[in-house]
Amino acid sequence: MDKEEYIYAGIPTFMGGKFIEENDIKNYNVVFLGVPCDYGASYRLGAKYAPRQLREYSFWNRVNGEELYDLDHNEYLETNNLKIADLGDVYVNPTHPNENQNAISQKTYTISKHSFPLVCGGDHSITYGSFRGFYKAIKEKFPQYDVGIIHFDAHLDVEDEYLNMPEVWHGNVFRKLIEDGYLNGGNLYTIGPRGVIDSQWFKYIQEKGINLYTSNQIKLKGIKNIINEIIEKNKNKKIKFYITFDIDCLDSSYIFGTGTPQCNGLTPYEADEALRTLKKLGVAGMDIVELNPKLDDSHSSFVTACELLYHFLALGYNGGEKD
Repeated sequence: MDKEEYIYAGIPTFMGGKFIEENDIKNYNVVFLGVPCDYGASYRLGAKYAPRQLREYSFWNRVNGEELYDLDHNEYLETNNLKIADLGDVYVNPTHPNENQNAISQKTYTISKHSFPLVCGGDHSITYGSFRGFYKAIKEKFPQYDVGIIHFDAHLDVEDEYLNMPEVWHGNVFRKLIEDGYLNGGNLYTIGPRGVIDSQWFKYIQEKGINLYTSNQIKLKGIKNIINEIIEKNKNKKIKFYITFDIDCLDSSYIFGTGTPQCNGLTPYEADEALRTLKKLGVAGMDIVELNPKLDDSHSSFVTACELLYHFLALGYNGGEKD
């Protein structure tokens, strides 16, 4: 962790952090967990290879309290000083999706009791297990608090059953979290959906009171205004938030390494602004999903993803407290 190495050298862990066992979690501010699965994806497979690739491209980043100059905003900055560790990967059995969700929940619960879980999928179905574990830990630590989700995505992910997909797949994860009692629709803020969808999914959004900010609304109002609106809605509430960042929230011209790309999306700059501004909200956990190295030979999608994660941890994370 104290020594920066070339990206092609050394054993890759997330941001060069120490590889740890569960009994060491309490000694670290942020703990990275990989979930290498993509059986919940309905289209192009390959997201199971993302945790390993993300570790490699994060290897030159450190969050160690250094002074930086921000060329985008013309100001000096001092980053957070965080102890970051890597817990390795959840053991995945591709033929037992419910068993895997339980394993994801157990690992995320264990991290969330003492530290900030940063979970890397995998397809978006992994958010069911990771949020469920996060929810359980937060409710134990703060029984009087609500638990919400900031959801960046090109899609709503509130569909129902589909073909022979598992019970939880990447198209229905938020419907399942709501129906199983882990999430109140009013505490879900979905940022970036676009395109033409089946009207029943939009009716479901309205019925459950889900807060929807489409890509076009973001372009009209500005991403910082959208995030500040969410902050204003929750400033007097006792609530802890979990970010789920589907990389396909970004426009398809920027991100090739994802299974279901869509045009008219967010720019990396808009996503970066959002993640930095969320320090005012009290974010206590996060996942990043749907990265797919098999679909991007340049791996530029991973370079972008790592920059966004670095900026969030260095500049947008506030220890789970409201700024």
